Amino acid sequence: MMKSIILGSDMKKNFKLEPAIAGDATGIASLLSWAFGFGRARSEEYIANAGLASLRLLRGEDGLPMACAALLETAHVFHRRPVRAVNIAHVAIAPERRGQGLAVPLVDALCEEAKANGAAVATLFASTRPVYRKAGFELAGHEIVYEAETAALPSASRLGFERVELDDQRLAGAYAEKTLRESGLLVRGTAHWNELRRAPTDALAAYLAEGEAAYLILDMGNEARLEVRDWFAASPEAALGLLSFLARFRSVYPAVRWHGAPHDDLVAAMPDKGWRLAHQEEWLLRVLDPAAALRQRGYHVDAARLALRIGEAPPLEIDIRAGKAEVGEAAGALGGAVSLQPTAFAQLFTGFRSASKLAQYGLVSGDSADIRRCDQLFAGSPPWVAEHF
Repeated sequence: MMKSIILGSDMKKNFKLEPAIAGDATGIASLLSWAFGFGRARSEEYIANAGLASLRLLRGEDGLPMACAALLETAHVFHRRPVRAVNIAHVAIAPERRGQGLAVPLVDALCEEAKANGAAVATLFASTRPVYRKAGFELAGHEIVYEAETAALPSASRLGFERVELDDQRLAGAYAEKTLRESGLLVRGTAHWNELRRAPTDALAAYLAEGEAAYLILDMGNEARLEVRDWFAASPEAALGLLSFLARFRSVYPAVRWHGAPHDDLVAAMPDKGWRLAHQEEWLLRVLDPAAALRQRGYHVDAARLALRIGEAPPLEIDIRAGKAEVGEAAGALGGAVSLQPTAFAQLFTGFRSASKLAQYGLVSGDSADIRRCDQLFAGSPPWVAEHF
């Protein structure tokens, strides 16, 4: 899909959002190096991992890429049901083109393409939040990295682990089970798995517990700490067993890090202090198709009926029966609707903030009973993702 982008008065040019072709790889690698400090090898690895077909770019007057981004088809799981999505990843703009108003029209064009292809939401990590807020994105979930001293890990469990191949399909099956227990996790595509298995591959190893109760993908390439690139524990006992397995590395690595939830299973299994928050940031979401997004996600309640007015659009009626939602334009007889702006809806939709909290900020209005019903409708575990995309 070709999308014309008209820039501001200082640059009266029409640029097209285009799929990348093989001849663009060198230019895209340079953009990634300039934007993220990637070495040439890492830039080329990312292009291979994401796939050239997922990359979009804008060309300058000389025909060379002046901005690029990856458009990764995926879904975010909310209350056991996937919502079709795209991750907009690694937005890179040439240094001489920055500050010229490229980012917002670039992201708008990516969102239009994603919506045309059936995505209900788009998500990204923002280096500068104000820019992406101008494009309709708002905070919607967490990325959290925990660190623990290996000396503080429990060693009581004797849960057995075996080494398996990095692409063992049992790992993907266990991760799929994990998405059903949490809120916001990605339905991983090939690009996501490729990035989890990225270099240095000679320092990577995957381990699967007996009975498939747990797994780990470990990066042992940094002697300062052990990195858990991915993990799953099916029960509190499995979480304890996973920590006990990591404790076997204490003679080599003083610390271990992992991506975890705001209410994290491994932190809950720690017997005492000895862990800390190493990193936290938020990902942002833009709802591309509110009706489709509401229809696709799961809900905490089995039955409810509510009208939402999102921005200036006609109000939508959500009718939940047996946990499944029917969504259409609200009938006049339904009465008043809970009103909110699209950016507030993004926070409500994922459960990042409740309707009551958004009302305190002046971002939601409506009858108090309807706002409480909204709280119940979107209740659930705090949304997060298990990787940086």
